[in-house]
Amino acid sequence: MKKLCSLLLFLSAFYTAGYAQSVFADIDDTRPYTELYLFPAYMTGTIQFEDGTAYIGQLNILLAYTTLCFLDDEGNPDILPDMSNVTAVSIGRNYFIPLLDHYIQILDTDGNVMFGVEQFLELEAEKRYGAFGREEKSPNVPIEKRNLRSEGFNVSTGGRFLAGESTPYTVHQNAYLIRNKKAYALTERNFRRFFPGKKALIEQYAKDHSIDYANPDEALMLFKFLTAH
Repeated sequence: MKKLCSLLLFLSAFYTAGYAQSVFADIDDTRPYTELYLFPAYMTGTIQFEDGTAYIGQLNILLAYTTLCFLDDEGNPDILPDMSNVTAVSIGRNYFIPLLDHYIQILDTDGNVMFGVEQFLELEAEKRYGAFGREEKSPNVPIEKRNLRSEGFNVSTGGRFLAGESTPYTVHQNAYLIRNKKAYALTERNFRRFFPGKKALIEQYAKDHSIDYANPDEALMLFKFLTAH
């Protein structure tokens, strides 16, 4: 809890200046997943671990399952396969926390509640497998989902044999209110719940802007308004 409070205070100090950005990245889903990173280039960043240690290096996030990537001493790309010991990640001026089995980007916070987004690609296996591991052509056999971390994905080669560039994927983009390491849906009820002393401000803002709470862009503007007043 102490580590989480320290992170929230740090983020709160950073975000008081405010900044303009769209909630979600524009993901070109016509490109193979091996080319889809959250940032166009590796940037200096820090990985903070549960034991208080930290790694500083060139970081990026492959959108396939939000896989954290870094450049090794020789400048070759590699991944951090286990996020269980990670408490927070900074890449440039962007901050992330591990939650819901992904790295959630924190767009704003008041030191108590955070507004975060997850953006990831869910990969599908190239083949369908039925009984005894035999390949099936029937569409009734479910597609086998894949996890890059357990497979030892290699970003420089596109992964193992099942991870060819033709591997289909589904884009997921979601936004949440986050408190005490739990994610909550963007609803009027949750805004009132987490800002109990600002119900009148919420009502006035909704009246002036006709806000759709489920719209992440509009919800983020309300969040920023509430943290500024």
